[in-house]
Order: sequence, then structure tokens, then C-alpha cells
Amino acid sequence: MNKTGRVDFIIIIFLVIVITLLHYFTPFDKWGFHEFYRRLYYIPIILSAFRFRLKGGIITAVAVSTLYAPHLLLYWGSLNIDILNQFLEIVLFITVGLITGFLVEKRDNQQKLLKHQIIKLTELENYTNNILNSIVNGVIAVDNDGKITSFNEGALNLFNFNRNDVKGQPIEEVFEHDRIKKWINKVLATDEVLREETKIKQIPVKLHIYPLKTPERKTKGVVLVCEDLAEIKELEEQVRRAERLSAVGEFASGVAHEIRNPLAIIKTVSETLKDEAKRNNEIKEAINIINEEIDRADTVIKELLDFARPHKARKENFILNDLLKELMLLTRKYAKQHEVVIQADIPKKQINVYGDPEKIKQALINVILNGIQAMPRGGILDINLKLQGNEVIINIKDTGVGIDEEHKEKIFNPFFTTKDEGTGLGLTITYKIIEEHGGKIQVKSQKREGSLFIITLPIRSEKGLENSGG
Repeated sequence: MNKTGRVDFIIIIFLVIVITLLHYFTPFDKWGFHEFYRRLYYIPIILSAFRFRLKGGIITAVAVSTLYAPHLLLYWGSLNIDILNQFLEIVLFITVGLITGFLVEKRDNQQKLLKHQIIKLTELENYTNNILNSIVNGVIAVDNDGKITSFNEGALNLFNFNRNDVKGQPIEEVFEHDRIKKWINKVLATDEVLREETKIKQIPVKLHIYPLKTPERKTKGVVLVCEDLAEIKELEEQVRRAERLSAVGEFASGVAHEIRNPLAIIKTVSETLKDEAKRNNEIKEAINIINEEIDRADTVIKELLDFARPHKARKENFILNDLLKELMLLTRKYAKQHEVVIQADIPKKQINVYGDPEKIKQALINVILNGIQAMPRGGILDINLKLQGNEVIINIKDTGVGIDEEHKEKIFNPFFTTKDEGTGLGLTITYKIIEEHGGKIQVKSQKREGSLFIITLPIRSEKGLENSGG
């Protein structure tokens, strides 16, 4: 019994004793007082029933009856109809204690059951929320009016939503998607599951739209499961790009050899004509132009052959930090000519990478020069090197003109370029080199906000063992 229970118990005993003493010490001829005192007995009985339930009500009623009965015999002396009426009052004491205690006990049991059910429902809700929040896909519930009623963490992370700005809002406004409301209405009308591939906030997703039912089988909205297709689309694009590179490589190798021989003959003839036309400036100038264009064509052919020719990599362990510092020295003067400032964040801890240092250098130079050329009015080129698990990440970010949305998927394709004098092979070769080293290259860009190239390389030794330090 706790402290409150002990206080209530003392109060009940005190009331019973006081009322009983009032009965025994009040003259019998004051019968109106005795009627009043008798009714006061109901107070401790009811109080005991409420505080200690059925057991308390019965015990207090029996105690009161036991204390009150001798008083009746003492004053009346013998049994008669009046004293029997008083004894019926005793029966009422016990009846009130029994009924009140039973009702209070029943109420308390119902409250316990209700509390238990609330706890179970809360646990079930938390369990369900934990399951939903552990799902990577976005899950969003929408009512019949098209307003968002609930969502999981996957949806917030996938679309970068703010929790307070989403709930209760029309889904077509949150998604900024015109057809989403039409699809939801179709599911509500047909009661069938709908699956659509689309883009939401520039993120490729597959939508699975299910009707949401109540236990009475009434439709109260829909559930949208948003499957992120970005990684799948990227993998598909990588496969397509690899197939294109392979096909272009074979084609380029044959074409380059076929063109190189005629170019060599043309250049030999032009040099001969140049010697014979020393006095004719116009012919001499024309021959110089021919030679310049031949040299330019030969440069393209060399790039084609480098791209197409199977290259036996000279792989070895090398320190990536030192290679990046060397690249900064090589490109700083070129950057200065274009009014570009190169900033670098290279950790002091040595990062060993297994690969062909010359090929990695070629790949990184292509990206750095591409970034510098993307800033015709000058700017800042940030180079950042960091470790992440068993990979090393090189971030190269410029503040240039950025890349058009429709060009992002094409920049690694052979011969794709937006430059007047570009061959369109620089980033293609970079992609191939990084891929040959088991890495990957990604680009993030917004028009007029610059571009970020993310190059990821695995850290492994010559024996295939992970190696993260020098």
C-alpha cells in the first residue's frame, strides 16, 4: 500500500469510529440524530469501495454492520418490526459496498484493458513507423482530396522535402507534377494499382500507386511508393556508353589507319611544293595552311588511336597526393593565362593507389583543363581529395558556365563537344581510363552555376589488398 492508500485507509477508519461513537454516546430519544448518523455510514463505505474496490467496499460494509448491530440491540432490547427495519439498513450497507465495489472494480479493469490496448497500439504504430522509415523507397499516403496525410523518411530524403512543408499539402504542388493528380484519380476511380515511370524534381522514379482501404473496404485515398531509378538509369547509361565506346573504338582504329597514310603522302607532297614555291607568297601561304590542317588532323588521329588501341597499363603503387601536386604545377600557368585561380585541399596523410600514374594523370588533366576552359571570364577551380571507406574521392569543381541539362548525358560520348575546336574525345578518354582502374566518374552541374566532377577510385594494393596509407 502506497502513502496515498495509507492516508485513505486511516481516514476511512477514523470516519467509521467517529460515526459509531456518535451513535453510542447520543441518547436514544434523539432518534433524528441517530437517523442522520446512520446515513453517514455510507460515506466511508463508498469511499472505501472507490479507493480499494470490491474488497474494500465489502470489508468496510461488514465492519460498519458489525459495529452498528450491537447499538440496535442495546437500545431496543428485544426484536420487533422497528429493529428489523434497522437491520435491513445493515443489508443496504453491505449491498452498497458490494455494488459500488463491483462497479469500481469493473471500471478499473476496463481502464487497465484500455491502457493495455493503447500501449499495444502505440507499440504497433511505432513498429510500423520503424518499418516504413527503414524502407529506402519513398512511401506517401494521400487522401481522397489529393492531400498528403503521411510519409516516411525515405520520401523526405529522396525528394529533399521539409517535413513541416509537406503534410496536408496537395501532392501535385509538392511534386510539381501535372499528371500525378490524374493518376491518383484514375486509381480512386478504378480501384486498381497503377505503375508509371516519370521524373519528380528531376529525379527519375517509378511510381507504384495503390488504393488505400479502411477495414470496411472503403477507399480513403492512395499510397504512393516512389522507387528511385537514378542509380539504375546511371548503370544503364554506363552499359550503353561502354557498348558505344567499344564500337567506336573498333571503328576509329580502322578509320585512323586508313586516313593516316594519305595524310602522310599529302604532307610530303606539300613540303615538296613548298620548296618549289618559295617566291610565290600566295602558294606558300596556302601550303602552310594545308600543313597546319594536316597536323591538326594528325592530332585527332593520335587521339583516336590512343582511345582505340588496347593499352597495356604500367600499374604500380603510387602516392595520389604527390600526383595531384604535380598536376597543379603543370596547369597553374595555363590557369593563370585564363584568369583562373586553382585552390586545392589535399590531405597530408599519404594515399596510395594502385594503377597507371601516367594514365590517371592524363585523365585528371583532361578534367582540369575542361574546367578551366569552362570559365572564359576567369573563376575558381577547387580540387578536393578525401578518403571515404575503401575509396578515394577527387572532386574538381569550377565556377564556369555549367552544362545544359540535355548535354549532361552526352558529355562522355565520343566526339560530343560544345567547343568550336574540340575533338570531343578528352572526357571520353578520361571516362575509359577511370573505368579501367575500377573507378567511376560523375558530373553535377547547373547552367551558369559551374560543374562538379566526382572521380572515385578504389584503394587497393598490387595484391588486391586494401591500402589506405603510406
